Amino acid sequence: MTASLNRPAERWRPPAVELDSRPASVRRRPFPCPCGGVPMSGPQLPARPRGHDQTRRRLLGGLAVSALAAAISRAHAGGALCGPTASTTAGPFYVRNAPRLTRINRHGVPGTPMRVSGTVSSGDGAPLAGAQVELWHCDAAGHYHPAGSGDVADYADDEIDLRGIAVTDARGEFRFDSIVPAQYGTRRRHLHWRITAPGHRALVTQSYWVEERGTAIARRDWVDRDTEDCRWLAFTQAADGAAEGRFDVVLQAQT
Repeated sequence: MTASLNRPAERWRPPAVELDSRPASVRRRPFPCPCGGVPMSGPQLPARPRGHDQTRRRLLGGLAVSALAAAISRAHAGGALCGPTASTTAGPFYVRNAPRLTRINRHGVPGTPMRVSGTVSSGDGAPLAGAQVELWHCDAAGHYHPAGSGDVADYADDEIDLRGIAVTDARGEFRFDSIVPAQYGTRRRHLHWRITAPGHRALVTQSYWVEERGTAIARRDWVDRDTEDCRWLAFTQAADGAAEGRFDVVLQAQT
């Protein structure tokens, strides 16, 4: 969800010009052009170590992702809203009538513990109490439970896992306990959501891990290509090792 940080724009100032006080013979000393062209005037500069550019690009890329994650975290903490949350496909593994529970790793599927919480709000920012928030996702090996669709009645009880429905409280808040899903195929790591509330349009959407933004698998993922900032979730590691993230949802009113 895109957050406005409301920081005052910094006025651009041209860089100060420093006069070169070196002797003219030094300033005009030629050195070979690295592209094989006509020699350029100026002092010979030391060669940068091999791998310098790649290291610099990796560092800048990491800083950019960290800055985005921090901005998203601040936005969530401050209650900033993106506007109506965008919808996307439910995918092939949606099963109707999932159990009403928030600890959705019912049968102890192996994986890193995950806690994801958030709020459901209307377009004017008012919290929506009693909204139904449905979550489903794959396990740490990329498998859904079940790897099918239909209704829960079509499956044995031990086939239903990593999916459930929470109901928001008076403040519009919800929380799920589960495990971190895997990447699989060309899909980046993601969570599936279906949210409904009286007087509002039902929303089916997906959320993603912000640290995977711009990675090779994110570029290959053809689903939901134009993901807005608010659906890139910034997960942190809690003291007990669990991954903790927040997803704040804004529903559109029915017209």
